[in-house]
Amino acid sequence: MRKNHINSTISIIAISILAYLSYTIWTGWSETLNAIVRLGFGGIVVVLLLSLFNYGLRFVRWHWYLSSTEVQGLSIARSLRYYVAGFAFTTTPGKAGEMVRSVFLKRYNVPYAQSLSIFFVERLSDLLSVLILGALILLHFKDYQRWLIIPVVGAIVLLAVLKHEPLIKRLEQFFMRGDHPRLKHLRHLFDLLLHSHTLLKYRFLYGGLLLGVIAWGAEGLGFYYVLQGIGVNTPLALAVGIYSMSLVIGALSFLPAGLGGTEAAMLILLSASGAAHEDAVAATLICRLATLWFAVIIGGFAMIGLKLHDEETLPTV
Repeated sequence: MRKNHINSTISIIAISILAYLSYTIWTGWSETLNAIVRLGFGGIVVVLLLSLFNYGLRFVRWHWYLSSTEVQGLSIARSLRYYVAGFAFTTTPGKAGEMVRSVFLKRYNVPYAQSLSIFFVERLSDLLSVLILGALILLHFKDYQRWLIIPVVGAIVLLAVLKHEPLIKRLEQFFMRGDHPRLKHLRHLFDLLLHSHTLLKYRFLYGGLLLGVIAWGAEGLGFYYVLQGIGVNTPLALAVGIYSMSLVIGALSFLPAGLGGTEAAMLILLSASGAAHEDAVAATLICRLATLWFAVIIGGFAMIGLKLHDEETLPTV
């Protein structure tokens, strides 16, 4: 990765933000502006601080996962910078661009297979965390409880398979017969799953899940604070549930950062819970600006801040 790649990244971030702001203006700029005024400067600060708490706690988990590797010479400050820089790529499909951290970590004796396994387990922990928090929505929409069965059963089966190392090895032997070039990518997948096994043991799995629930719960609390600030009296559990379930729906849309899918889900769920349409639009846009785009912006600044002198040159990809 060279300077021109970083400049390209910053340009993409700027274009994405401009497009999103254009979308905001088109869908309801006056409602959003009025809502921001009602929320006030202090309210905005509170919401942004809750987002920072989310990023910070997820970094603690990520750095903890790194302790399972033979990483050498990586300071906490440098680790934090690399982690935050990954947020610049949050708007890539499945947040896959955040795997740029693997490039940074390579020079600290962390093989790609290990760093990518950390990314995989981190994403898995996030998904399970928001599923748990999203279940809170069923306290209000009780008629939809049956829809939770599929993701819960799916999560249980997935964890059971991932934690069963002999089964993964047998699947690898079965699918890796022959030497077809296309099997190369499948081999990388099995390597990732096997390296992930260490992080799926009880200490890392449940500790990481707890940190994930608290981290994403903080952003859900920020969403609740926005709703209260603009006059939408939604219970805390329902607000957290709507925020979290919207993230799940956005992730299932397979769109970059859930763009479009997450916003649509928030609007529908808020309207179904009794919020006026203009308030739902304003709350949705403010929340996404204070969570998703806030992360992208600070990630962009972290990328800019990475020194490119000889002693700090990033690995080439």
